[in-house]
Amino acid sequence: MESTTVKALFGRRNIRFVIPAYQRAYIWDKKQFSQFREDLQDCAGNDYYLGHFLFEQDGDTFYVIDGQQRLTTSIIFFSAFLHIIKSRETEWIKTDKKEIIQDLLLDVSDYYLKDSRHNRQKFATVEYDNNFFIDTIIEHYNSVSNDDLTSKSKAAIHRALCFFEEWLKDCTIDDILLYVSSLENAAITTFVVKDKLQACQIFAYQNDRGKKLSNLEILKAYFMLQIYRTPFDTFEHESGITYIERAFEDIYRYIVLVSVDEDSVLSYYWRAIGPKGYYSENVVHEIKAWINACSKEEQFERIKQFVNGLSKSFQVVNQIEHDNSFYTANLKNLKNMAISYPILIKAKLSNVSKELFDKIIKLMENITFRSLIRGGRADIISRLQQIIPKTTVPDDFSQMIDTAIWKLNNDWWWGYWSDKQMLEHIKSGWFYGNRVDNYLLWRYEQWLCCKNYPNPKICFSDVISNESIEHIAPQTQSSPLENGYGIYENKDIPQQGIVSGEYMNSVGNLMLMAGSQNSSLGNKPFELKLKVYGSDNLLYQQKEIIEFVEDKDNPIWDKDCIKRRRDKIIQAAKEIWSLDNI
Repeated sequence: MESTTVKALFGRRNIRFVIPAYQRAYIWDKKQFSQFREDLQDCAGNDYYLGHFLFEQDGDTFYVIDGQQRLTTSIIFFSAFLHIIKSRETEWIKTDKKEIIQDLLLDVSDYYLKDSRHNRQKFATVEYDNNFFIDTIIEHYNSVSNDDLTSKSKAAIHRALCFFEEWLKDCTIDDILLYVSSLENAAITTFVVKDKLQACQIFAYQNDRGKKLSNLEILKAYFMLQIYRTPFDTFEHESGITYIERAFEDIYRYIVLVSVDEDSVLSYYWRAIGPKGYYSENVVHEIKAWINACSKEEQFERIKQFVNGLSKSFQVVNQIEHDNSFYTANLKNLKNMAISYPILIKAKLSNVSKELFDKIIKLMENITFRSLIRGGRADIISRLQQIIPKTTVPDDFSQMIDTAIWKLNNDWWWGYWSDKQMLEHIKSGWFYGNRVDNYLLWRYEQWLCCKNYPNPKICFSDVISNESIEHIAPQTQSSPLENGYGIYENKDIPQQGIVSGEYMNSVGNLMLMAGSQNSSLGNKPFELKLKVYGSDNLLYQQKEIIEFVEDKDNPIWDKDCIKRRRDKIIQAAKEIWSLDNI
């Protein structure tokens, strides 16, 4: 172990630093940027400890095994410094600091960005981000568009650069120089190994002891350590480590492309293949126990099997996230993918046909909708555990679909989500505020469009908040009868009133609208609303409101109108979520 400084480490002309492809990409965000800034501010002019770094040396290349986030951030900070100090040249060019700053600019660029002697990049990030890193950080091209930010890691790099530039542009020149000096002279400890096995052993022991690593990172280190412990020769150890590295190289490529948290994907995969299925809780513990349950000689094959399947699982999640086909998009719109992913991953790993996979998507959308609209204590996890195939035989997934449909129709335990229960909840006079009220109205719009009406001109993401749901008969109306609405309250005959008869929050009185449109209509008279509904071409369910009104010349929106529209929506729901359509 060596104690040194950032400047002394990077000042070695004969070495360069590379983030290996099997390590994660850059993930720091504003919280970490802010802490990095605060540390520089607090330690300006004083001793500053940046931390410990672990490297694997291969010739003149130092692969960063531990500490890549801090090192990457440091390089980005130096790049921001160069850009800001050059842009403020008029402030210092005629001062006594001119020569100091000019020399500093050359040194920072040469030490941390591009080694002029060897004409090469001094610090390289993971391969799939490195061209962007060169353009944005090393060369500092000014034009970065949203089209360039094709992954979470690229976006994080760009956010970091913008963060430090925004900070430094408001600092004094003296303070900027002080911050640069603090980082350059920051104390660090380094450990350099020349053996992959030793590197993974140190990483595993160092990071599985209370540091905040993801479960995925902990398991990666554990897998490498287990290979190290197997009774193989050095060649087989190296081969095993290389296999893990390549699998994780693929995993990290997909991690930066998906929105799902990496540990969630790990959990979904383990629920798909693990012995406890949906009942898995302590994923790391269970996976380690599963690996240790076989002999040392067999463990390598089990680890290979696991990381290969895990890599494919990230691919599956990526495919689903970018699949905007009808049923897949709607399943995602339900915002409850956690219950679907284990089955979908297992189906893909089982190489089911596209036709069968589409049926599984339809089934999961149907079950998810029924479970969400019903709510209550009906546990969907225990029911999915009951039907998820135990094997990876494609025919078992066909049987799973048949079993689920039969249970929804016949099994009392699944009766919470039967057709009867689903329709009763849609019919309820208290539907407003249900978890799927937006979604139901959106599917209703799709149903109307399938009847040869114009396609909706907005997407589901535009209408997912309560603010986008219009009460046709407004919730507050001082003079309902004068403004074209039915009787609001009737204490003698409650069922005659819109409010007391539970029609106010019925699905028949709810309609999707753009949020701004909703607020503009408010509690205006019904006749004025009709004019907006008729002229606005966003959604057909707005234009069709007039169809439920008996007297078109003197339109009144009352409980009978609400009931007629409710019944139409219920009929639509019968067709949309018919189990015969799966």
